[in-house]
Amino acid sequence: MKFILYPILTAFIFFNFSFYSCKAQSDFTKAETQNLHLKSSVDGLFWSGITNHFSLTNDSSHLLIFTNGNAYLNCNTLPFSFTKNLVRSRFLDNTIKENAASKIKNRNGASFGYKYGAGFCTKKNKNSIGLEVSDESISVVNYRKDLFKLIFFGNAEFENDTAYLSGINFANQDFHRARFIFSTQSGTGDSSWQINASLSFLQGYHVNLLNTGLTTLFTAPMGEYLLLQSQLIYKTNDTSKSGTFAFNGNGISVDVCIAFPAGKSRLMFTINDAGFINWNKKSLYYGMDTTIKFEGVELENILSNSGHELGNINTDTILNYLGVYKGNDNFNLNLPLRFSLTWNKMISKNKIGLNAGFSLLPQYETVPLFFASATFFQKNLYPTLSVSYGGLQAFNMGINLEGNFGSHFNFQLGTGQFLSLVFQKKLTGFNLFSQLSYSF
Repeated sequence: MKFILYPILTAFIFFNFSFYSCKAQSDFTKAETQNLHLKSSVDGLFWSGITNHFSLTNDSSHLLIFTNGNAYLNCNTLPFSFTKNLVRSRFLDNTIKENAASKIKNRNGASFGYKYGAGFCTKKNKNSIGLEVSDESISVVNYRKDLFKLIFFGNAEFENDTAYLSGINFANQDFHRARFIFSTQSGTGDSSWQINASLSFLQGYHVNLLNTGLTTLFTAPMGEYLLLQSQLIYKTNDTSKSGTFAFNGNGISVDVCIAFPAGKSRLMFTINDAGFINWNKKSLYYGMDTTIKFEGVELENILSNSGHELGNINTDTILNYLGVYKGNDNFNLNLPLRFSLTWNKMISKNKIGLNAGFSLLPQYETVPLFFASATFFQKNLYPTLSVSYGGLQAFNMGINLEGNFGSHFNFQLGTGQFLSLVFQKKLTGFNLFSQLSYSF
């Protein structure tokens, strides 16, 4: 009998392992849906966009300390029931996989990440300065439907057919951030302007970068042979230094938010994470640009290897067979740059705040994320309802609860994708964010 081995598929899975393991990884969020709300049109230190949100209220005396945490997993096609089980490393039965396959498109995107940190802001007159330290992880991926089918269903349905695997992009960076913050406000009331800016120093400890060029896999009838044409580059950090405090890269980034009046409303334009991390010269890279025809290994008896040393097959032998070249070199990897534009208006005697706008990751998103929200300002409680669609997520609704207790504490807890918990087989992604602050 013939027993065919497929090291080509094994190697391709190796190059994509970081995507499919789905370790929670940033673009970060007050939520992916941008629940933008203020106690006045522009109130204290406020970061617009999905990366950061914290505020220093006008009634704070001089100093505010805060801690926050966020986590998210967004896909524009994969149902939350699928990604939830994938992240938890649970068994994916055929029903779950087939439901996901029925919704996936030819080109797909996903982002996942987390952040936790703490810091302080101090205010004098109309100026604020602050410092935040945090641990963050950012992952963004674009992939084809054929790759999804190969990984979760094998290549049986590609018999006498070609799987197209070009244009796969995956970027993951794990790092520590020290963010220095400055905010200034000019004018009063509805005519006031505000500029928020920050400069961040980044210390990277883990990275994965994968890009594929012209890459196809043809499966001959009856599985007689595989024909792989592949162009790909995979890079990662120095594996001899691992762990949260490994110094494998250093970088810098800038954030800017400008809020200004527009009639009786206000507009906020934001740029988040304009920066990069330089990964040191001990970083590893693997490259491949080749065409290979693999006809398998023939076994007369499955209990006998007929002289073939199957037990010695490992990652190195597979890479050598595929003609993969490897080496060490430094490289730069940009953070996912985000642009946001937000419209804000207070109505009902400043009891309701309306926000609407869009946000875009130009490198990874073909359409912006559109969002709208309403915040209801009660005495000590400020609930927010939001809707969003586009970007790297499907339609969803969110809920956020912010308020204060005592005379010094302010809290925030919410999600921008609440409906995913209710319709897990229909809707995609989920996020959760929280913040606790104390003002002196």
